[in-house]
Amino acid sequence: MTDDPEFWERELNPRVAVPNAVETYGEWPKWAAATRAARPHRANISYGPHPRDLMDIFPAAEPKGTVVFIHGGYWRAFSKDDFSWVAEGFVDLGYTTVVLNYPLCPQATLREIVDSTRRGLTVLIGEELGSAERDRIVVTGHSAGGYLTALALATDWTAMGLPRDPFRGAVPISGVFELAPLIHTTMNAAIGLDAAEALALSLSGTPPKSRARLTLAVGGLESVEFHRQSEALALAWSGLGPKLLDLADRNHFTILDDLRLPGSPLHRAILETLD
Repeated sequence: MTDDPEFWERELNPRVAVPNAVETYGEWPKWAAATRAARPHRANISYGPHPRDLMDIFPAAEPKGTVVFIHGGYWRAFSKDDFSWVAEGFVDLGYTTVVLNYPLCPQATLREIVDSTRRGLTVLIGEELGSAERDRIVVTGHSAGGYLTALALATDWTAMGLPRDPFRGAVPISGVFELAPLIHTTMNAAIGLDAAEALALSLSGTPPKSRARLTLAVGGLESVEFHRQSEALALAWSGLGPKLLDLADRNHFTILDDLRLPGSPLHRAILETLD
């Protein structure tokens, strides 16, 4: 593996690689505010001691399952308040939608973020969802949230008082699962990984503890490394029968547009894990 920082910056920093990235993700808070204004929801449910240990729940009127979304931002940017709009694609179809917050680097370490996310999912399933919502849960997340999504399948949930397989499916979107390359990027100034921690927290060498359905989605316009990361995890976790979804004409940010579009390939893939 090369240690050329310019190479890894191009491959793994979409704010560098994607033209007009700021214009694209700059729309997300506006969409999110509109969703919160229009839809009933339970806001800022606390699941832990950190001020960012919060979640929002957008309930379906007659729920037949739950979609949990975990935001990206390389564990150092964005919040749940930028992604309320994910509910637009699912609530009206009967899927309660949960948007999970977590602490950010550098105020928190990645290991602390991992613990926080696991705690949030435990509280959600154990305390906040009704029986119909608990029976069919899919967790999905973008970029850094894609890592946290896959992590949900590598967690011993029985140690946290939950069933072994609390999730029917997981759909990481543009995820990063092998963390060593991040050491060579500018993002690591905030993330603070060293070689040992990057290896310890990487997922390709960590066997899954779940039998949930796994679909790994990547935009057709994304870098070779983003594609390689998903392909490597699919190979490492081949026992789950994972699917790879290559979304043509989507970059690292526009890939999320499909979450609001019922019937789109990504939206369909998320709901298919619940079948």
